[in-house]
Amino acid sequence: MDYGPKFEQGLRLMLEAIAAAEDSANAPLAPAAMMAELNELAELRGRPAFYPYLGSGVGHGARAMLADGRWVLDMALGIGVHLFGHGNLDLIETAIRAAASDLVMQGNLVFNREYNLLMKALLAHAPRSMAHCWLSLTGADANENALKLVRQKRDGRPGVIAFRGCFHGRTSAMAEVTDRPDYRVGQPQTFPVRYLPFYDRHDSRSAATTLASLRQIIARDGDQIAAMIVELVQGEAGFITAPREFFVPLFEQCRSAGIPIWIDEVQTFARVSELFATDLLNLADYADVITIGKIFHGSALLFRKEFSPDPALISGTYSGATVPMTIARRILEKLTTEQILGPEGREKQLEKLTRDHLERLSRTKPGLISEVDGVGAMIAFRIGDGALNRVREFIRRCFDAGLVLYYGGHDPACVRLFLPAGVLTEDELGEAFVIMQRCLE
Repeated sequence: MDYGPKFEQGLRLMLEAIAAAEDSANAPLAPAAMMAELNELAELRGRPAFYPYLGSGVGHGARAMLADGRWVLDMALGIGVHLFGHGNLDLIETAIRAAASDLVMQGNLVFNREYNLLMKALLAHAPRSMAHCWLSLTGADANENALKLVRQKRDGRPGVIAFRGCFHGRTSAMAEVTDRPDYRVGQPQTFPVRYLPFYDRHDSRSAATTLASLRQIIARDGDQIAAMIVELVQGEAGFITAPREFFVPLFEQCRSAGIPIWIDEVQTFARVSELFATDLLNLADYADVITIGKIFHGSALLFRKEFSPDPALISGTYSGATVPMTIARRILEKLTTEQILGPEGREKQLEKLTRDHLERLSRTKPGLISEVDGVGAMIAFRIGDGALNRVREFIRRCFDAGLVLYYGGHDPACVRLFLPAGVLTEDELGEAFVIMQRCLE
């Protein structure tokens, strides 16, 4: 059968779509029309947008054009998804080529070469203990699959040990693990979750306190525990870091009790100056399962050979769309060949520049900037006392001034910078801090 005409027709339709996007850039909506569309969006989904962001579909690097023609500098990135920014021609070309495939979605029964090639690329760069890969859609999907694996390995034990301030998703099970009671209002508690205090760099006894708490939990509830779940850098809590020395005794204690270690890298993957925070902290020997997502444009569960699930345990009509799978593999190639990662890579350089800007801003506004933390392309800081309403007001002022930011934590809250490290220039980073300083005034 001759597929030539069909391919050409598909390519022509894609080119028409690109032309339509260019037309929208040339004919932006009036501000009132954009607000009417945002109000309609709020009505349809039952909740308004956090700020009046409605993209035009046109962007370049760290900048995006809104539907009303206004350009903004994006340091939120869809909560850390778009490391290579907006309008990346490399990724757009990759997407156009992939869109010519015969399948839009791939899954458990029908998959093309993209599925295999992506898993192969992931495992080639994964921490050395990882033997297998299972693709899925969202980070919460990957975490749900991980929960099934560790429970099966532990003969059906239901419970989880987690950290205070953790975030692992909003599905029913993951909302039970996530340390945010407001995420599960009106929901039943179906399995035990035991929380440990996370690392506190201001407390010299922090590591000892957490280890003592873990020992108590294992002594009291160890026969109910399926796994210990860990964010090596806490995300929603505000990009809180901890040293390797904090984790090792905890992991050793779990190993002695036969409790698997589940590392949630949905947010840290490729944003901590290495592909995996597990490797950055040299913790591969302890990891039993690892979940990734966000900039991956899908999600995946990586696991040791001995954690291979029963064939009926995890499946899925959809494992991912062909275009995101292909883009994910291209992103892996870019990350590992374009000097973005590593101790001298772009993420580490931007981390240093960002910390320098924050130090200067702190000198300009004494006592206003504190608790700077994070690593690589994820940096956070507190404004004043971190009152949530003040942080939100500041972020909205920045949006009105052309800078898109987002926050983390609750009370106290912090401003989180999701740096588009694959494209961000030093001038753009400086511009962002000029806007922040103006909005603090």
